[in-house]
Amino acid sequence: MVQIKYLFFDLGNVILPFDHGIAASRIAEELNVSPSAVTDWIFESGLQEAFECGEVSQVEFCNQFSRLSNSNLEPELLLHSISNIFSLNRKLIPLITQLRAVNFSIGILSNTCISHWEFALTRFPILRQLFSEFVLSYEIGSMKPDSLIYERALAVAGVEPASCLFIDDRLENVEGARALGWEAVVYQSAEQLAVELRDRGVAFNF
Repeated sequence: MVQIKYLFFDLGNVILPFDHGIAASRIAEELNVSPSAVTDWIFESGLQEAFECGEVSQVEFCNQFSRLSNSNLEPELLLHSISNIFSLNRKLIPLITQLRAVNFSIGILSNTCISHWEFALTRFPILRQLFSEFVLSYEIGSMKPDSLIYERALAVAGVEPASCLFIDDRLENVEGARALGWEAVVYQSAEQLAVELRDRGVAFNF
């Protein structure tokens, strides 16, 4: 068995559970429209994906949303509304803390936009305390499961692919990592992940 030397965690629905429906409902109430209409404008239009790929800035995101919705929602309110959707997975934090306690190298590899990321850092400062590196789609210009973002992450980790373990809640993202020779597991719970780590020789107390 190849020794695991670096762990990358996904952010959304692993470390930070989220619900886009919260944002859709909040914005819908402001504009007096249906949440499904907001979902169409942000997601079905491809706007959120472009935001997470770094193809549009915060200003451009707001301008395009205004055009799609034929509205004039305050940019600050819009960006806060789409970002204030996260909570902290408190059951997972002790496991990550124990990995840090034994000096294990851990980072975040996430599809995210600048607004979500800045909100997360402000609301959850523990992210900076626990993680060494952050590989983010909006900075790289590539989203999982595209190979480029994994290649950039591997360069950050500085290890061979088989020595890098990736944890994500989406099977397609896990398979994207595996296709490049990584170890990767689908996250289900902190207890399940602890078993997966020990099965791969990662030693820690949890």
